[in-house]
Amino acid sequence: MKPQFIFCSLLGLITPLVIGCNSLSNNQPPSAPSSPQPSNAFSPDLPDVSFTVQTDSGNCPATVGVWEFMLGFEGGADHTVVADFSPVAQLPVEMVQSEDRRVVYEAPLQPEYSTCTGVAQSAEFSMYTFRFTEGKIQFTVDLTQGDGYRNIRYADISANRPYVHWRATN
Repeated sequence: MKPQFIFCSLLGLITPLVIGCNSLSNNQPPSAPSSPQPSNAFSPDLPDVSFTVQTDSGNCPATVGVWEFMLGFEGGADHTVVADFSPVAQLPVEMVQSEDRRVVYEAPLQPEYSTCTGVAQSAEFSMYTFRFTEGKIQFTVDLTQGDGYRNIRYADISANRPYVHWRATN
């Protein structure tokens, strides 16, 4: 056998013993288990992007949300956005407009929000807009603004949630 292999094998066997003996020789009492710390981990149950609803009139929800996934590649990225209609809307969810760079989904609002008139959007995610009007919620993905190539690759509804897969490149 080669000396390097023997040395590495012995080192692999001895290291846990040395570490174990060192921790056992510590004459301090065992510490109490630490309490769980809050984490910012991704929760599949809650959208990772929230939009504040700007209410014009009626009873509106405080926020609406989307799950936004991005997979970057050299010169661009693929994006998938899934709108969370379930807290504010009823069935059916429908795609009411679909073009190469723009898609609109619509659903009736829950009874408690049926009087809502307002908008939810953000500067960072300007391509996504929620509109509340006439007892309905509309979710729009509009890629017509901005530089570079942006195109909707696929749009549909799954589990009563509208989703759009789109690509942006330089």
